[in-house]
Amino acid sequence: MIDLEALISKQRLDEHEIKFLEEGIGYTFEDKMLLEEALCHSSFAKEYGLSYNNERLEFLGDSVLEFIVTRTLFRNYPDANEGELTQMRAGLVKTDSLFRKADSLRIPYIVLHGHTMKTGDLPKSVTADALEAVIGAVCLDGGMSAAERVVKKLFLSNAEELLTERDPKTALQLWLQARAMPLPKYELLKTEGPSHAPTFTVRLYMNGFEHVETGKSRKKAEAKVAALILEDLKAKFGA
Repeated sequence: MIDLEALISKQRLDEHEIKFLEEGIGYTFEDKMLLEEALCHSSFAKEYGLSYNNERLEFLGDSVLEFIVTRTLFRNYPDANEGELTQMRAGLVKTDSLFRKADSLRIPYIVLHGHTMKTGDLPKSVTADALEAVIGAVCLDGGMSAAERVVKKLFLSNAEELLTERDPKTALQLWLQARAMPLPKYELLKTEGPSHAPTFTVRLYMNGFEHVETGKSRKKAEAKVAALILEDLKAKFGA
């Protein structure tokens, strides 16, 4: 007769990996089984006949993550409108962002999964869902305040830098609004090249700073000058 519990135990979480993950998120679990459940994919549960997987915790963690990020952005950017806040939140909690953070925590290497998946090379969605499940587990283990600390550490400590990288125009606008400065006005200087592959040249002048950039679209050219102007403004007035 197969000792199912012994077989499963061989697959379970490594103590050193657990410590690395807990240090990475800034939280130590009281109930380690909650963490194990958070990292148990349905394929593993099905293969070994377990009564649990991380889908319920992922559902909880997704809601907790979105709420904390939304509330923090709402408080930190009082002049941002709904569209700007939505765009900022989407950039912070989209699957790619979750995957990169999960990868830095080595989650792809410790998720319990079925034999049809390869350790370390899991689909991005599986890895991202596992991180959301971990957040859900933190919420159950330590409460909402603990979950908020984890979310802020993972996703909000450099939110402004991430926004600048992904959407310089919005970042510049929010920076200016927070300081009651005039909003930017982009000037299209010229459009060159064939109709199927034009090049756009855009100028932006603000507070004594001027930059001219080109791009394959007007939007890309404007993003380039916005990033440069924001860099200049931060150097002059402080971040």
